[in-house]
Amino acid sequence: MKTIASVIVILFLVTMTSCGDQYLSVIPTDVLTDANFFKSEADAQSALIGVYGQVQSESTFGNVVDAANIEWTMSGDLYEQDQNTPRVELEMLSLPANNLYIGQLYSALFQGVSRANFVIVRVGQMANLTPQVKASILAQAKFLRGIFYYRLVNYFGGVSLITTELNASSKLDIPRASAADIWKQVETDLTEAAADLPLTWSGSDIGRATKGAALAFLVKAQLWQQKYQEAVNSSESIIALGVYGLLPNFRSVFLKTNENNKEMVFSTQYSSVNDASEGSGLDVRSAPRGAPAAYIGRAANSNFVPQTSWINSIERDQTGKIRDQRYYGVIIGPGESHPEMPGFVMPLTFPNPYTKTGYIVTKYWQEASLVNSGINVPIIRYSEVLLNYAEALNEVGRSADAMKQVNLVRTRATLDPKPLDLSKDKVLDAVFFERRMEFIWEPPGAFSDLNRRGRYLDFIKANRADYAKIQVDTKPWVQQKIILLPIPQSARDVNKSLTQNPGYPAFQ
Repeated sequence: MKTIASVIVILFLVTMTSCGDQYLSVIPTDVLTDANFFKSEADAQSALIGVYGQVQSESTFGNVVDAANIEWTMSGDLYEQDQNTPRVELEMLSLPANNLYIGQLYSALFQGVSRANFVIVRVGQMANLTPQVKASILAQAKFLRGIFYYRLVNYFGGVSLITTELNASSKLDIPRASAADIWKQVETDLTEAAADLPLTWSGSDIGRATKGAALAFLVKAQLWQQKYQEAVNSSESIIALGVYGLLPNFRSVFLKTNENNKEMVFSTQYSSVNDASEGSGLDVRSAPRGAPAAYIGRAANSNFVPQTSWINSIERDQTGKIRDQRYYGVIIGPGESHPEMPGFVMPLTFPNPYTKTGYIVTKYWQEASLVNSGINVPIIRYSEVLLNYAEALNEVGRSADAMKQVNLVRTRATLDPKPLDLSKDKVLDAVFFERRMEFIWEPPGAFSDLNRRGRYLDFIKANRADYAKIQVDTKPWVQQKIILLPIPQSARDVNKSLTQNPGYPAFQ
């Protein structure tokens, strides 16, 4: 929603000021009352926009803490150049309970849950909304609560299950529910949301949750729970909508001039038009530090750069030239020019501050901007829908059909299709290879997908040059069947009923 009004967001953030560092947000009852809010559709829509606002956080769906710090740094395919202590802890899988980014992630996701609960409860009590308007607002809020809880259970396992509004008198020592209970809530929210969400939005509402987005997250939840036939059914429901497709040109999927295209099932909406606070800093994190200001605008940090192991995995022809067009769509290396700013050419012998590895990701660096970037960032793309569908098909004995989906993704990348008669194991390998090459610096394709299938440790052993340095054998928290992040110490400080995840030191 490029027209998210910053004044509304600010109003909502002020009125919903919460115990942000307490993780279970408390809504102050002396500010929002029946006398001055939730009296009109405009009030309800303003509150809903506040829930969407939490999606923009770098700690939730901003592709920074989730996609960069955790997913692709922990898998080893992105290198974090600053090497600050909290990021090194993630990179080396040390994962202490006081890690800055893990704490921010946990806190921000629960704030999203709290905001969604607030809307669901209050809008549910409103008697002056038409049934259609009420159903639409509640469906969007349930979708948002569902994806916040999806992230929580994905990373932390069972957490406190809160589906009602908390206030100053609420009991905050809420024990952890089981992971199964959280997954059940995620499925319930997404299923109910899908029933009332539209196929598409128009005008200023473009970017809101849709039926396809709810079903796409439902598939992801079903894959986590190994409900493969259900995942097949849900995937086929998405395809049958007839709304989505792969764009012929990979680069065009991410361009600011082509946002909310038919490949974007759901993306985080940013804008730099009306207020810089609605923008993103991903361009700054992408662009090479020290490059000329004409190409980087206000700043450049080159925080995350592709590792050599990822570059070396790209398919090439017999002469060694890269054939995979996904590389040219989102990466520049030595001697190569920026696709939108051809005057910028990556040096053949590059200054180390630019990038340690010689390569830069350009998905989110498309222009020299003097304000926060308005480029949207992907959360789920149609290519992920196809690869998730392929994984589920393979597990229900339809491996040839699975490879047809994989080959759709490969063909768009101008790669040769793979045989349809691969073994089940080889099909799964093919699915994961395409995820790795398709989604660098996006939420899917790295740690979480590898983790849920028990492939993570084998992957990093085979692909991370620093594997011996990580000392996996000394870290029991990564020896678990499903690796979970630690429950933050700061969360335990305010909720004494919380217990720690397996393998980590117990709370004192």
